[in-house]
Amino acid sequence: MKALFNTINRLITWGERKVRTDLRYILHGGSWLVTGQMVGVAAALLVAMGYAHFLTKETYGTYKYVISVLGILSLFTLPGMENGAQRGFAQNKDRVFWDTLKYRLMGGVVATIICGAIGVYYYAQGNLILTGVFLACAPFLILMEPLIHYNTILTGRKLFKQATIYGVILQLSTSITIFVTVYLTNSIFTLMLVYVSAAVLFRGALFTYALRHNTLNNVRDPDSVSYGAHMSFLNMLGTASSKLDAILLFHFLGPIPLAIYSFAQAVAMNVQSSFKLVTGALAFPKFASQDKKVVKRTLMRKIYLSHAVTIPIAVMAVILIPLLYRFLFPQYLESIIYAQVMTGILAFAPLRFVSTAIAALASTKIIYKVNVTAPVLQAIFLLSFVPFFGIWGIIMATICQQFIVNIVNVYYFKRM
Repeated sequence: MKALFNTINRLITWGERKVRTDLRYILHGGSWLVTGQMVGVAAALLVAMGYAHFLTKETYGTYKYVISVLGILSLFTLPGMENGAQRGFAQNKDRVFWDTLKYRLMGGVVATIICGAIGVYYYAQGNLILTGVFLACAPFLILMEPLIHYNTILTGRKLFKQATIYGVILQLSTSITIFVTVYLTNSIFTLMLVYVSAAVLFRGALFTYALRHNTLNNVRDPDSVSYGAHMSFLNMLGTASSKLDAILLFHFLGPIPLAIYSFAQAVAMNVQSSFKLVTGALAFPKFASQDKKVVKRTLMRKIYLSHAVTIPIAVMAVILIPLLYRFLFPQYLESIIYAQVMTGILAFAPLRFVSTAIAALASTKIIYKVNVTAPVLQAIFLLSFVPFFGIWGIIMATICQQFIVNIVNVYYFKRM
């Protein structure tokens, strides 16, 4: 056994010399993140099967619309504060957790008020179903997103094992709850009420547990809060544009096309979230603790090498998608072609390393320029294409936006 361990250790050392990358860091942190992602995919698959078999397309499409609206409202909880907190933890300045959480809670109050106002708007429009849904969800928004802030302790300190365990518990508990709910009822009101209440309950339990088992020092980072505020503003544009597709489909074509698109997007989103674990959660704290010159000198080579992994994964996913849908989601066979195209685009996911490096190391001015460009382009393309081409319009908008954004990111990365 010792001989095997030594052989593996030598292979890793050899690989580090060849690819000029800290493979031990990737294997140590990445293995746990991948494990968590596998559980997340399984949980998402369970819930998707519940949606496909027990909900009508109209109910599911309406559900996805409400989720998209809540996603936009979550922007008022300043999600960019997570980046500020992670950077503070990476520098052993733990007080940043409380400093950033305070602003997230204040934003939660704003989100609650706006959600209630949306409910009143739908009441004036005579849509009593959406009126009840938004009014019921409103009180939970104060805490729902801020409670996930505990994860900044784990990712900022590179505690990937603990982050995975917490994530698995949250994924499984939430997914099982939603699955049971869709099995028992087709009511959009009940489904959304269970969704938000379960999120607050399970996140609150993990939040409390994380604070009890992680000691925080009282060292402040005066820059992290302002950095988090800047990132929150940029996230507002990005998240809003990412939710715009569902909202446009719902308003122009109705809930059923949105349901078809959402099932097409489901596979691509799971593959994308797997890539984001490396390009985001794993890479951000690593970049934040490295010298800028080192990152600029080595990153492009790592991106080229990463494509040797992501391209085969994307190709394999595209091949398997028809079998997956025919076996698991026979109600949504029309989603197959859209899912294949959206998944194929993810072969070029390693280019996201560039934007992650910019977020971790660049000046605020460059970060603003990079992060404003992407959502603005996405919104322009979506508004231009979706009314005329529907689901294909979303895919066209994504391809055009990513092509331009990647060029812009590389340009500013070399200049930072």
